[in-house]
Amino acid sequence: MSRPVALVTGGSSGIGLGIARRLSERGCEVIITARGEDRLRPLAEQLGVIGLAADVSTERGRAAIAAEVRKLGRLDWLVDNAGTGGGTAGLDVDVERARRVLETNFYSHVALTEELWPLLRESPRARVIVVSSSLGTYSSSGSITYGASKAALTSWGRALSVAARRQGIEVTVVNPGPVVTTTFPHHELLQDRWKGKLVIDVERCVNDIMRRVDRGGGEVWSHPLFRVPAVLQALLPGTYDRFFV
Repeated sequence: MSRPVALVTGGSSGIGLGIARRLSERGCEVIITARGEDRLRPLAEQLGVIGLAADVSTERGRAAIAAEVRKLGRLDWLVDNAGTGGGTAGLDVDVERARRVLETNFYSHVALTEELWPLLRESPRARVIVVSSSLGTYSSSGSITYGASKAALTSWGRALSVAARRQGIEVTVVNPGPVVTTTFPHHELLQDRWKGKLVIDVERCVNDIMRRVDRGGGEVWSHPLFRVPAVLQALLPGTYDRFFV
């Protein structure tokens, strides 16, 4: 039997790269995708994985990714991780920016997962990791567009988890808090004595993710304290909106 195959979108940095490393260590044949080939090619060679320069937010990019996976004849791990920033504060929102953020952070994952679902169903133990954000579980006036895209992704991931379980596919939804990556360095938070304690590194986040995966999937917050505002807003929405939004 061939080695398990893992696809990690947005796999050239941050959480995606951390997961790709971990799956490679577990003996998987790993495909990492990213838009920029300059960083991707030497990184893939260093890790001993397949690197594919493709934009998951476009139909052409998704077609290229699906074709690369089909060459290997199987898919056992799908990590929906590709994402973009572009958060806007208050009412500073325009339709075009919102469309771009939602296309990358939400629609692309729905489309790619649907395209590859038949291969996942053929796996003896398929697992899907949906990397969202804690900002998808509670409201923040400082990141309306990004938060909306992640709220859609988290909601979809939760529903997918329930539906996929009936088909024997395990889904893990990840809601990270501030994680230091190249996209989100979190310099301001790290300079604050107390807020800096809530920022974690990629290694800790990946450890939390894989621990949940190994327990059979479900949902995980990393840092776990960011589950508190989600629960607070659900139970006391008026109080939360008054003091925290």
